[in-house]
Amino acid sequence: MSQISKLAYVDRKLGAPSEGQQTTRILFNTIENPGTTSGLVFFRTFQGLTNGQTNLVQNKLDSMESVIIKNIYLAQFATDGTLITFGAAGGGFESQQTLSVLVGNQQVVKNLPIQFNQGRNGQSFDRLHTNAGANFFGGGSRLEQATQPIEIRLLTDIVIPPQVSFEVRIDSTNATYGTGAVVCALSGYGKIFSAGNTF
Repeated sequence: MSQISKLAYVDRKLGAPSEGQQTTRILFNTIENPGTTSGLVFFRTFQGLTNGQTNLVQNKLDSMESVIIKNIYLAQFATDGTLITFGAAGGGFESQQTLSVLVGNQQVVKNLPIQFNQGRNGQSFDRLHTNAGANFFGGGSRLEQATQPIEIRLLTDIVIPPQVSFEVRIDSTNATYGTGAVVCALSGYGKIFSAGNTF
């Protein structure tokens, strides 16, 4: 089933409006100054965040909007804006971290380990590009994956219907996220409100 068909199917089953403008959609949320913690929850707090830190005002989409998530991105920035290793602001190696995604009361991704996609001697999830799966250091290898945003490509589409709460959780062994910011972005296909032919 294509992502367009799947989104239309879910909207129909929930009685959500099927009209709307099809679009590429990215939802993102920032946590400022997270410090050292065993857990982060994205898409829960929006108070005081600017348009550059989030593009939502609540953890639900509007009544005329829905989205299918294809990719999850995680990034961590130092206070000067430098991209750093996710969960290792203290300069050490990253801690073991898992990612979970909740939509409504359903856990649609459960404890997905993300440390395999980063680090000096780890293996990347990415098998599509040159040297994918090779050690990150050594002759001819690409840049260390830890200094890049972590990208997780989902094999199964995650549907976020209209007016249903959602959040992304990171659990760790007291990872150091520092005094900068951590960002989570969800990208995929969606429908946004369209006023039809009136404009």
